[in-house]
Amino acid sequence: MRFKIVVIILFSCSYGFSQNSNLIDSLINNSIKLKAFPSAQIFIKKGDFIYSKSYGFHTYDSITKVENNHIYDLASITKTMAGSLAIMKLVQDYNLDIHSPIKKYFKEFKRTKMGESKIKDLLTHTAGWKPYISHQFTLLKRNGNLKKRFISKKKKSNNLSLSKNLFIKSNFYKIIKKRIRKSELNNVGEYRYSGLFFCLIPELTENMSGISFDDFLTQSFYNNYQITFNPLKNYYLNKIVPTEMDLLFRNELVHGTVHDETAALMGGISANAGLFANAESLGSLLNNLIDKESALFDTKLFNKFTENNIINDSLNRRGLGFDKVRYISNGSIIYPHSNLSKDSFGHTGFTGTMYWVDPKKDLIFIFLTNRVNPTRESDVFYKLDVREKLLDLIL
Repeated sequence: MRFKIVVIILFSCSYGFSQNSNLIDSLINNSIKLKAFPSAQIFIKKGDFIYSKSYGFHTYDSITKVENNHIYDLASITKTMAGSLAIMKLVQDYNLDIHSPIKKYFKEFKRTKMGESKIKDLLTHTAGWKPYISHQFTLLKRNGNLKKRFISKKKKSNNLSLSKNLFIKSNFYKIIKKRIRKSELNNVGEYRYSGLFFCLIPELTENMSGISFDDFLTQSFYNNYQITFNPLKNYYLNKIVPTEMDLLFRNELVHGTVHDETAALMGGISANAGLFANAESLGSLLNNLIDKESALFDTKLFNKFTENNIINDSLNRRGLGFDKVRYISNGSIIYPHSNLSKDSFGHTGFTGTMYWVDPKKDLIFIFLTNRVNPTRESDVFYKLDVREKLLDLIL
């Protein structure tokens, strides 16, 4: 069910929610002044009331003002709004068995310890896989130059766009997969956030559906929304909010291509990162996912993916890809906010993005920003606790 976007100045409804939007505006604008991020979008749906607004400029030079139809790099939100959605669709329509080990679907993982990992455990981050592999460093020579064997500054028939000015050999994904397969398992059964399996989901999706990962998701979920991989194919640069000035690997402002290095090395299409969207489109898609009338998924299936799937852990709670309200210190501090119900779910992204959905409170909250601009080294964003303070105002 699509809904009309309406900007309101004051929240108030029969659900008991009342909050002056000026406080939200003040928090975000002050965060911009303190250089937590140069820009942001917010979308809040509470019952029938919606608040949607953009703040700041693409960068601190105040040249391009952010508008509601401009799109952001969602970073690890991709894990759920691409990865989990694809897996759900494969379960529902293609009989994917999430309780099977991945060796059933990836022949390269047969006769390996990694191949015994079950898809369900990989989605809850309890399979013991390492968090991340920094593939980009293997492409750098000792003098800092890029290895021409894999990377070119000219477009060729056998390569993919890595950034605006660089191209990567299309078969580099095989190296990524090989490194994942050869990585070590540690503390199997314990929660350890990892993005490695999500790099494999596009191949799994294409093998089972016969459709490329991005086409599969567009046809199933993103059609009519401003949600996309590799946005330069469909959007002018001035409609895409830039992320970091990468002085180590790409040596350019990352603008119109994915910030995450591994996703970039996969040609911008991964379930680990790579998705771009604006807050309104993401909010509309989330609304359709939880709306029983839209019937995108069987209710039991969707509830299974968004409920807690980690047992015997007093601190960590995760859905299948989705993050959950959880304790982070001796059972006394609740993330991301104590006023959210245990049925709620969401995810965050390295670029400063966040969404959270609480069906019990009829709440959808989305906050998009580019806090890594001009550099990821700044910690102002985290010191200010912007996302938690926004939830304070909303809840």
